[in-house]
Amino acid sequence: MTTLPPYARRREVASRIREVAAELARQITEDFLGRHPDWLDRYGNQARARGVEDARFHLDFLAGAVEGGSPRSFEDYGRWTAGVLQSRGIAPRFLTENLEQVGDALQEVLDPEDRALVQMILRAGIDAAQEGGKGAERAEDDEGDPASDDDLSLSRSIYLQAILQGDKRAAVTVVHQALERHPVTAVYRRIVEGAQVDVGRLWAQNEITVAREHMATAVSQYVLGELYSRLPTPETILGRAVITGVEGEQHQLGANMVADLLEAEGWSVRFLGTQMPHRDIVEAVENHEADAVGISATMLFNVSSVANLVRDLRAAVGANLRIVVGGRAFGASPELWRDMGADATGSDLDEALAAFRDQSP
Repeated sequence: MTTLPPYARRREVASRIREVAAELARQITEDFLGRHPDWLDRYGNQARARGVEDARFHLDFLAGAVEGGSPRSFEDYGRWTAGVLQSRGIAPRFLTENLEQVGDALQEVLDPEDRALVQMILRAGIDAAQEGGKGAERAEDDEGDPASDDDLSLSRSIYLQAILQGDKRAAVTVVHQALERHPVTAVYRRIVEGAQVDVGRLWAQNEITVAREHMATAVSQYVLGELYSRLPTPETILGRAVITGVEGEQHQLGANMVADLLEAEGWSVRFLGTQMPHRDIVEAVENHEADAVGISATMLFNVSSVANLVRDLRAAVGANLRIVVGGRAFGASPELWRDMGADATGSDLDEALAAFRDQSP
């Protein structure tokens, strides 16, 4: 088994790749178009612009894989990219050629001792791309289809790499590609939510810093803004809901996804974000004439705030208000929601939505 260099050295190599990425992307594209002038006839001016964009994408992901010491992550990238291009009628051989160009260009700018590391990781992506994006043509807009599951899992892997690097452009590209093949609700559940679960696990295992966890979550928050406009607009209203965090809670991404998907199902939703004073939450629930309230807490020390808010809502609105609690704070105590007087809980998006759906007016 090949022993990878320590992190400090890998980080230096990755930084060097990022430093030269813009210039190399232009060089690689001009060389590619010189080999394939017919691409300018086929795609016009877009051939050059998209070529530079794609080459930069390759280099950015390669840098991330080098820094992480993960040939597997670039293997996933090669397979995913081959599938995306094949769905557009572009044969995988063009991707492998492009990746070979990346390797050749980096040979000129890297120290000899670093070339072997980069080439090993790059080769993992090239070998995966040479498989030809197998299965891409079989993926359908059916979350239960095995090919579709594989496609979404691969997109989740690439998306995770993008958000851990803080790369908004790459993350948006991944979800846009997925939207061409899957419903937006599947992208929310299987890619964004799935990747955020991975981020939480990596943080809990001390494999990423708090800063990187916050950066990844911030990118996903940005992506949700991109996805929101793609959600369906139902013609009928199923009920009225308020979704909120509590005082002291810093995380809102999970609650944001619940609010968006509830709205897509037909609820009139008011999303309050987090760090809201409880009196203001109660007022918002009353003003919206809400049938249900969703309360999210990620950190265990915020459970008491959730219990206090449940108590305040019961006192102000009454027993007919359906209260759903959720978030990572409830994961280790399955019955905690009952103890605090809530009506239901949800450990993930599907369970949370079902908790509202089962009791919609």
